[in-house]
Amino acid sequence: MTYSHKPYRLISHTADLGMEVQGKDLCDLFIQSAWSFFDIMVETRRIEPKKEKAVTVEAPDQEALLVGWLGELLYIFETEHLVFSQFLIRSLTPPALQASAIGEEYDPQKHLFKLGIKAVTYHQLRIWEEKGGWRARVIFDL
Repeated sequence: MTYSHKPYRLISHTADLGMEVQGKDLCDLFIQSAWSFFDIMVETRRIEPKKEKAVTVEAPDQEALLVGWLGELLYIFETEHLVFSQFLIRSLTPPALQASAIGEEYDPQKHLFKLGIKAVTYHQLRIWEEKGGWRARVIFDL
């Protein structure tokens, strides 16, 4: 999936980095958040859809679910060395998310590493609905 414009903007934050992302509905917000997360770290346009990984996350509310979702994707990146650029949300009913992430093994020659993210934080975390869609703000520990 190629975007004509990035569905997020970066937010300056003391010693960390944040993003504000938008989606047309809650499922799309989670998809855009995941794509944006990987786009901050690597060249997503170079990721080919070679592997599909099932991802299941449980959390008490939609904000914690977003942190859990991005945190699980970070864990998969760090432990299995997979990068993703396509996402399918199969079920999103807080307290649970069932999805698939589609991508391939990380290749530093191909995917051009841009920025290392250590953790997804709860600091200033916010999800809100607005006219025309949904928005989220997430801060990353670098």
